[in-house]
Formats: sequence, C-alpha cells, structure tokens
Amino acid sequence: MSSKNSSSPQARRLGLIILMCGAVCIGIMPNAAKLAYGEGVSPFGLLVLRSAIGAAGLAAFLWARREKLLVPRSVVPQTAAAGVALLMAAGGGMGAVAYIDVTLASVIFFTYPIFVAVVNHLRGTPRLSAPEVGLIVLAFVGVALALGLKRENLDHLNYTGLGLALMSSIGITTVILTTTATTAALGAVRANLHMNLWGLVYFFGLALALPALGLAGETVYPQSAAAWLYVLLAALGFTLGYLLFFVAAKILGATEASVLSILELVFMIIFAVTIVGERLTALQTTGFVVVVVALVGFELVSARKG
Repeated sequence: MSSKNSSSPQARRLGLIILMCGAVCIGIMPNAAKLAYGEGVSPFGLLVLRSAIGAAGLAAFLWARREKLLVPRSVVPQTAAAGVALLMAAGGGMGAVAYIDVTLASVIFFTYPIFVAVVNHLRGTPRLSAPEVGLIVLAFVGVALALGLKRENLDHLNYTGLGLALMSSIGITTVILTTTATTAALGAVRANLHMNLWGLVYFFGLALALPALGLAGETVYPQSAAAWLYVLLAALGFTLGYLLFFVAAKILGATEASVLSILELVFMIIFAVTIVGERLTALQTTGFVVVVVALVGFELVSARKG
C-alpha cells in the first residue's frame, strides 16, 4: 500500500479531486436509496441489486479493456473478507436503527475514519501528528452536530443497537483496509469487482434465507420505472464512490483518504436538502461548517508534513 504523503504535489491534487468525485457519488447513494424505499423496494432488494449492478458494470469495463476478470487464488481470502465486511457494514447499519435512533447510529458509523487512522498509526503508515489527531476529533464533533445529535438521542441507550452500529463502523473499516491492500495487488477495478461479487453472494443468500426463516420480511425488488431509476442511481453511487475512493487512497494513503471521506456526509446533506427536500437546523448548519473547516485544516497539515 502506498504510504501517505509520498506523492508529488500534482499527484496529491489529482488524488484530492478523485476523492471529491467519489464523495459526491457516495453522497448521492443514501438519498437515492431513500427514494427507492419510498417506491416499495426492500433494503435487501436494494443491496442485492446494488452489488449485482456494480459487479456487472465493473466486469464489463474490464472485459472491454481485455483485462483479466479472475484474481490469483492467494488473493481470494482477502476479497472474500471484504465481502463479509461489506455485509457487516450494511447489516449492522440496518439492524442498529431497529434499536437506536438513526442519528446516533449514523454518528457511530462515522467513527470508521478514526479506526482506520488508529490501525495505520499503529502500523506506522503513517503516524499522525497531534494537530492531525485534534482535527480528526473536531471533524467527528462536526459530524455529530451535522447529523443533529442531541442529548435526547442518548436517552435509553440500547446496547444491542450500539453494538450493531459499531459493527457497521468496523465493517466499513475492514472494507477499507482489506480492499486498499487488494487494490495494490489487483488494481482498483478488479479489487472492487470481487468485493461486489462476494457482497452479491452474501446479500442474495440472506435475501433468500431470512424471509424463509421468518427473520425478515419478503425481499421486494423494483416494481416501477422510477424504482429502477433510484436503484440504478444508488448502485452507481456506491460502485463509483468506492472505486474512486480506492484510487484516491492509492495516491493519498488510506488514512488521509478515510478522514477526508467524511466529505461524503457533506454531500449527503447537500443532496438531502436539494433532492429530498430536508431542512437543516442551525445546529446542523454549524456542524456542517465545522466538518468542512476541520477537513480543510487536516489536509493543510497533512500536505505540510509531506
């Protein structure tokens, strides 16, 4: 894996542009998913199609370029682990909101950049300075404010819900760490293709098994053109978002890319306001500004270290 700050200034700028484009894509995804749910699509129906559409698109891209689709046998466990982690991230997030407030679950999910930073700090790839740590903490405080976390969200905490939300964060942390490694070996497109293929296997299996066992409702796929459009937008947002993230992480390093990927929240909020019609409170607007300021400061400090 490329270590952070080893790139030239020109490469870093390119990495930041790619990361920003990926954050825009990820920002679209939950809003498109919300619209798909409004059209009657079930969460598992969306997850199955999201992985299937992503895998098909990435495979078609590789086929058109006459590049290999298969991966060496030695890398299969890592791609399979990335698929399991993807399942943890999605399943933990969906399960958590049955027990705790959506806002609190979202705040816990956004601890993943901290986990990635800590793991890589312990590995020494890279070691973080005190200002960087402070700015990461400030960005996380901004996340809590931007999501509208209030004291009442913390009343009557349910440990099952907290555990599931934490599982979601650990899942996406594992996706980042494992797929960053496989990207170095396979390239971003093949690594993401096989992550999506494993995700498709796991999600489709659960979509069949859980309703049959009475543990979930029937899996519902799109029944209208509008539903298909929203599912397609969610799939494209997810696939392109993560593909661009891992391309950027190869340039910037997983830690910096993960911290700056909090920009996804910024774009999620922008699209929620402009597309879904949600309104921000003064507290959320303050959090929005804090996140942007903290991330700009983090990038300036990180660039200066290089």
